[in-house]
Amino acid sequence: MSATNGALNTALERLQRLEGYLADDPRNAKLRGDVFEAALRAGEWERAERHVREAEKLGVDPHAWSLRESELLLAQDRWDEARALLEKLRLTTQPPAGFLETVLHNLAYIDFRHGAYAECVNLLAPLAEEPQGGNGLPFVTQELWLRALHRLGEPERASRWAIAAEAAGRLDPRVAGVASLAALDAADLDAARRWSETALAHSAAASAPSMEALVTRSSLALAERNVPTARQLADAALQINPNDGRAWSARAFADLLAGDLATATEHFNRSVAAQPEHVGTWHGLGWTQILRRDLDGAQATFETALERDRNFAESHGGLAVVLAMKNRPEEAREAIERAKRLDKSNLSGRYAAAILDGEGRDAQALNALSRRLLAGRAAPLGGLIADWLPQQDTAANKENEKDNETP
Repeated sequence: MSATNGALNTALERLQRLEGYLADDPRNAKLRGDVFEAALRAGEWERAERHVREAEKLGVDPHAWSLRESELLLAQDRWDEARALLEKLRLTTQPPAGFLETVLHNLAYIDFRHGAYAECVNLLAPLAEEPQGGNGLPFVTQELWLRALHRLGEPERASRWAIAAEAAGRLDPRVAGVASLAALDAADLDAARRWSETALAHSAAASAPSMEALVTRSSLALAERNVPTARQLADAALQINPNDGRAWSARAFADLLAGDLATATEHFNRSVAAQPEHVGTWHGLGWTQILRRDLDGAQATFETALERDRNFAESHGGLAVVLAMKNRPEEAREAIERAKRLDKSNLSGRYAAAILDGEGRDAQALNALSRRLLAGRAAPLGGLIADWLPQQDTAANKENEKDNETP
């Protein structure tokens, strides 16, 4: 019997037991609430709804049972019905403490599930950022708030909020993993490390590792050039969610750092399929294709990155490198200029300019060029950018040599 089936059987057994108790004490409001929660965990929607209707007949705590009804609708993905009920509940006058906060959370959750991250953030901001509420949010709302900010592309805002919550002693350790990934993308590596450690220490005791914390630790291992650890942690995250784009991205960058270009390409493709808006992963795929001399593929990849967001200098610079290597100098120079306008110090634009000047035409020259241009330049997660590309050129040579071998 699988762990999932075992957990379901346990939930069903608990539900059966509690319903037996309730039959002997049908007006016990707390017990009926416990029965409803047990039915929800067991996925017994009809039994859960039966208890909602019975509570209505008894007139027991109508506010609490209205919220429970919305949770049942959410559990069944009946989004329109849930939203209609919640919007009605939002108009409640003189609600009990915490009632409207839960209504807003559930409405925001609907927006989140539909990818409407801005709407989700707007609903939660009064709860999260007003002085009287702020860091006192319950765990589930802290988690939703930070994830929505991160998905919206505001990791700095998420990280600042988590720092304030931590300082106030209110950052729930169960949400520290989410905060760690936001801090990683906000380039606050100290906070990313601290929160990922907090999350994994807490989840170890609960036997439920934080996926975000594992992805963060994998990325930090990459910064330390620790490929085995980076791969192990990314794989652990994928065990929790095999469709997570960030976990596949971390795994792909580990493969790239190891010089396993074919596997890196496969894993980058899985990542961008799961998270097509993550520009950094498109960059990783594009450079892997460059290093494999798949220039048509690399051009398509950087053009896709530009379709996602035209404000990344390294997207224009990466395209410039491809165009330079394809001997299309005028187009390459135009791309270099666009990259410079966004970031005068961008590295890929300089790389492309050097290729146009006659350097980097073969693998050995490209190796030397990367060492000269990139030496001493910090990579996004620490270490030196020069540490990355030379090894990949060597890997590309090996791959080409293997392709050219006669059987």
